[in-house]
Amino acid sequence: MMFCEKCGAPMQDGSFFCERCGSRVMPPQNNSPFQQDQAANPFSQPQQNYQQPVQHQQPAQYQQPMYGYPPPQYQQPYQEPYYQDSGTFVNSADSNKKSNTAIIIALTALTAIILTLCVVLLLIMTKDSDESDKDGGGSKRTSRSVSENISPGSKDEDEQTTENEDLIEAETLPAEPDNSYEGIAKRTSERKKVNINYVSSDVSDYPNVKVYFTVEDEQGDTVDLSSPNVAVKEKVTGGAELEREVKSVEQLKGREGVSFDIVADKSGSMRNDMDAMQRVMGQFVDALDYQSGDRAELIAFDSFVMYMCTYTSDTALLKNGINNMEPYGETALYDALYEGVNNAGAQRGARCVIGFTDGSDNQSSHTSQEVIDLANFYSVPIFIIGSGSSYDYTNITSATGGQYWNINSINDMSQVLDQIYSQEKDMYCMEYVSDGSADKFASRDLELAVEDDSYGAITRMTFTPTETLKKQSHASRYEVVKADVTWEEANAECIKRGGHLITITSEDEMAKASKLAQDADLKYVWMGGYTSIRGSSAFGHWITGESFSYQKWYPGEPSRNDKDGESEMYLMLWHVTDDWTWNDQRNDVFHIPGLTYFSGSTGYICEYEDQ
Repeated sequence: MMFCEKCGAPMQDGSFFCERCGSRVMPPQNNSPFQQDQAANPFSQPQQNYQQPVQHQQPAQYQQPMYGYPPPQYQQPYQEPYYQDSGTFVNSADSNKKSNTAIIIALTALTAIILTLCVVLLLIMTKDSDESDKDGGGSKRTSRSVSENISPGSKDEDEQTTENEDLIEAETLPAEPDNSYEGIAKRTSERKKVNINYVSSDVSDYPNVKVYFTVEDEQGDTVDLSSPNVAVKEKVTGGAELEREVKSVEQLKGREGVSFDIVADKSGSMRNDMDAMQRVMGQFVDALDYQSGDRAELIAFDSFVMYMCTYTSDTALLKNGINNMEPYGETALYDALYEGVNNAGAQRGARCVIGFTDGSDNQSSHTSQEVIDLANFYSVPIFIIGSGSSYDYTNITSATGGQYWNINSINDMSQVLDQIYSQEKDMYCMEYVSDGSADKFASRDLELAVEDDSYGAITRMTFTPTETLKKQSHASRYEVVKADVTWEEANAECIKRGGHLITITSEDEMAKASKLAQDADLKYVWMGGYTSIRGSSAFGHWITGESFSYQKWYPGEPSRNDKDGESEMYLMLWHVTDDWTWNDQRNDVFHIPGLTYFSGSTGYICEYEDQ
């Protein structure tokens, strides 16, 4: 009887494996069935002790292929048999064949798995590519600006690829032009030369400053710039020269209006030409571009200066003022030009004065030099058209940036007016941002560099901005002022406040004006009107060009002349004989010999059209 050395179970003599645990056991060396039956076992080997079968090594020159069997010329060496758990034994060559088969199966499975993974990965990549195309609308991805800020480390592979494409594309695009002062100034040397001429400025929206200038070639003809580039350096009095931000550069025509102050001669010598002049002026005001902001004022002169129509864009009012002109008296041209420059200089934006006369000045209190000085102070160019006169007003026009024409016929005036209009609308307006902490009326030195594809220039200009009329809000349409002032002083003050002397055009307005004056303890109130002579009688007209259909004269008025022979032409609302009526008076009623009742009882009413 034998016992299993591993689990101790009893075994039959001569057994090689335990029936309980299956462990292999060695038979006894003496008297064992293995020795006794050795001759009967055809596969047994005569030996004293059992040895592990020797594993023969394959020849060094042979390398096992990845898939398949050894080549035919190779002979498998002899392998000792080994025992299997089943208790039977097999030849080792058979075992190797099975092992090779298992390896081949495993490698085939692995290859299939790898191929499957490759196909899946390819499908995923194809799907991502399709979705990317859909995001771009089926077209190429739009390039991103190379100046766009992208956080470091935040790019994925797609973003990195896109950025690389953008950089490549950016390298092929032309570089942005240098529009700094130095950049533009450098390019002007490659352009045709033009002359830049300062005209005027406007600081009503300070610190934004508007500068108006003309561009002319060497022959003095106007040049139209195509998409101009402008850079500016500014030096405010007491400060450093600094480059400023340019907000816009535009030609006026079609974009910005001009304020035209028309000064027209209606002296007695114009009697034969008055109808023609009125017709030409009517055509001119009809042709203005009111949509872009054009406005006009008409001032007439004979021995006196008269407002025929204050600034407006209403052609009906302007033409009514033109038609109210009646030839009379002498020629006070300088006084009329002075008044026109003073009013034009108070307007915002571009402005000019256009004067017409058929003779020389013989009645003004102002001189031509005073006109020039005022025009240069406000930067208002003066254009003068002379007819039938050998007198030359070039001294005024050339000194103020304007021009003088002498025409043979009034009809030629139309062509000159068109030329003036084109010149004004061909101007350029540059708007830049100045130093907000500096005085807006301080003197300024500018250096401009201007260019387009064809022309270029560098120019310097010095100017001192002036104050313009401010748009004011008013509590009511009418404002009563009690003051001992002349008509001209009252008129100027109402204009300064953004209105005009009251014009009474209805019975209802007459009642309102009378009550306002009475409540202010006034007896004498200046109104915005004149009287003129037509034939042998006087007639009235309003300074606004409004119809003069409603009237309420004091009996025997208007007289146009006082008892002492002095001219009376300024309208006054007065309270005499317990009633409010109209009268024409001289400009200064406070220095009439023997009359003192005006003092302390005189005033004026301003009317505001925006109420």
